[in-house]
Amino acid sequence: MFAKECEISERIQKYEALLARLQPNHPILPTVLAEYKTWLAGYKGEKSLVFYLSMLPDPKYLIFHNIRLLLGKYFFQIDYLILCEAFVLVLEVKNRIGEYFFEKYLNQATLKYNGQDERVKNPVLQARLQAMKLKKWLQKHNCPDIPVYHLFVNSNGKATIRVERGNEQILQNICNSESLIEKITQIANYNKKEILDLKEIRKMKRLILTNHTPEDFEILNHFHLLPNDIPSGVQCPPPCNFIPMKYEYGTWICPNCQFKSKTAHIQAIYDHFLLIKPSITNSELRQLLHINSPSVANKLLKKMDLTFSGRKKSKIYFPKNGCIPRTRTSS
Repeated sequence: MFAKECEISERIQKYEALLARLQPNHPILPTVLAEYKTWLAGYKGEKSLVFYLSMLPDPKYLIFHNIRLLLGKYFFQIDYLILCEAFVLVLEVKNRIGEYFFEKYLNQATLKYNGQDERVKNPVLQARLQAMKLKKWLQKHNCPDIPVYHLFVNSNGKATIRVERGNEQILQNICNSESLIEKITQIANYNKKEILDLKEIRKMKRLILTNHTPEDFEILNHFHLLPNDIPSGVQCPPPCNFIPMKYEYGTWICPNCQFKSKTAHIQAIYDHFLLIKPSITNSELRQLLHINSPSVANKLLKKMDLTFSGRKKSKIYFPKNGCIPRTRTSS
C-alpha cells in the first residue's frame, strides 16, 4: 500500500516552467536543461519501481516515496521508505547507464560509460547513511526499536554491476529492480518477529507524513536569475510557444500562429507560482497576463481552483493545498 504515492517533484516542475519561458539563446539554458534531464531520469527510475512494489502484499507493507525529514539542523531525503511490522527498509534508487564498479578499499564506486570512468558517490553508502539517519530520527521521536535495512536499487536495464574481489559482501545491499521483491522477501524471512502492532504502524505513518517537509527549491536564485529575466505573458502551447498571446473577448489569440484558447492563461499562472512566488494578487495577475481590467482578472481567478485570503481588493490567491498541478509533460 502506498502511503505516499510516487509523484513528480515540484523541483522538476520548476525546471519545466523555466525551460519553457527562457529565450532559446539564453546562456543559462544548457545548464538548466542538463540539470532537468538528471532529475527527470532519477524520477523515471523511481517511478519504474512502482510496478515491482505494487506486487508487495498490501496489508503488510506501507510504501512512502520521496520522504524528506529533519534531523538536527539538516534534512535528509529517502527515495523510498518501506515500513512493515518487523522492519523498515530504505531504498536508494539510481537510473544511469553504464557499469558500476565497487572497490574494496575506501568503498569507492565508479561508473564506466562510453569508455570513460566517472567517480560517483557510492550508492550503497548513501543508502546506509540515510538508514542511519532514519534510525536516529525514529529514536528521537520515541518510536519502537525496529531494524532498519538499506538497499541500492539499480533501475536502469542498461546498467551493470561489478564488485572488486574480496568486496562481495556489499552485494547483500545491492539489487536490480527486477530482483527487488526477492530481496525484500529475504529480509522479511530473516525478520519474523512482529515489533509493531497495527496501532503503532498507523502512528508511525502519521508521524512520517506529518514531518515530511517538501524541498523549497528557489530555482531563480539557484541559477542567479531575477524575476525580470522571465518573460511575462500568456504562452502559446507547443510547438509555437510564442509569448505573449492577446486577450480578446474572453479568448486568448496567438499573434504568431492564430491559435485560440479560453484557458491558456492557466499555465502562465502556474508558472508564476513555480518561478516567482506561491501567491498572486489581482494586480500581479494583470501584469503577468498583460491585461488591464481588474474585473476580467477577478473573473479569471475565480474560475481557477485556488484558495485565497483577505477580502475584495486585498485578496491574495494561492494554489489549493499548496499543490500545483503538472500540466506539462516531458518528452
